[in-house]
Amino acid sequence: MPLYRVEVPTYAVLPPAAYHLALSSLGTFHERRGDQALLDGGGALPNSWARVFGEDLERKWSGTVSPTFDGHLSGFQLGQDLIGWNEGAHRIGILGGQSRMHGDVRGQALGWNDLAVGDAEIESDSLGLYWTHVAPTGRYLDVVVMKSWFDGRSRSSADVGIDFKGDGLTATVEGGYPIAVGRQWSLEPQAQVVWQDFAFDDQADLFSPVAFEAEAAWTARLGLRLQGDLRPGGMAVRPYLKADVWHGFGAEQRTGFGQDWIVSDLKGTSLELGGGVTAALTSAISLYASADYTTEIDGPAREIVAGTLGVSIRW
Repeated sequence: MPLYRVEVPTYAVLPPAAYHLALSSLGTFHERRGDQALLDGGGALPNSWARVFGEDLERKWSGTVSPTFDGHLSGFQLGQDLIGWNEGAHRIGILGGQSRMHGDVRGQALGWNDLAVGDAEIESDSLGLYWTHVAPTGRYLDVVVMKSWFDGRSRSSADVGIDFKGDGLTATVEGGYPIAVGRQWSLEPQAQVVWQDFAFDDQADLFSPVAFEAEAAWTARLGLRLQGDLRPGGMAVRPYLKADVWHGFGAEQRTGFGQDWIVSDLKGTSLELGGGVTAALTSAISLYASADYTTEIDGPAREIVAGTLGVSIRW
């Protein structure tokens, strides 16, 4: 068995963690916008929205040293519909945000598996464009392209470390079709595909140059959302439950130490269960919140508890 110094998994966790950070920062349509009913009205600047989000996560990636990130993720996102047309059925807008993840790292080092080897921190700034279509039936199609800039660092338990910088694109296409299952309830099948492609700057520590080669990644989601449409006291309240299966297709993330390359892979399948609610406080202001739990179905271990709180304002 090769003997790896503690810095190897400490650095190797950075690229896959950055992919996770960008995917969480992007979110899904409902995490960003609440639900389709909040996207009404056309013209210039029809809606503004904002959300905060967070995760408590422990995630492992397969590969040469099987790095694990155990920590927290948090961020915020702001969005503005620039224009809506066809009575608000179509809209184009911009979004931006900041997010951060920090935590401890474990991996294979010094002949031990899952050894505590150090800690890592990554911050991300993002800016993107979106187009959303919502039909009178509630069917929706959402397309987002988002640019991310990463700035972070990783330091081993031996107090040796590197900075971490990079950038790249995330793009997603998502859709759903609600089917009435009663007078006040609907069941919505959903599908989403996400593409990510990042590049990270080469670095060096006290012992060797450190290079990163990131392969573009594809992620797919199939989900079901059961939503109610209730009117307590005349206020529109829409509670929901959801179940999603996420699958990350194989994408190698390579970390080079001199002539030696360490490979981590993004492949894995997970189940996400959650629920939330959207409430119209006034005719112009709505709040929405959600909470989710994710665990692995196939592939390396992952356990994520996540939450989102958002507001939508119609002008």
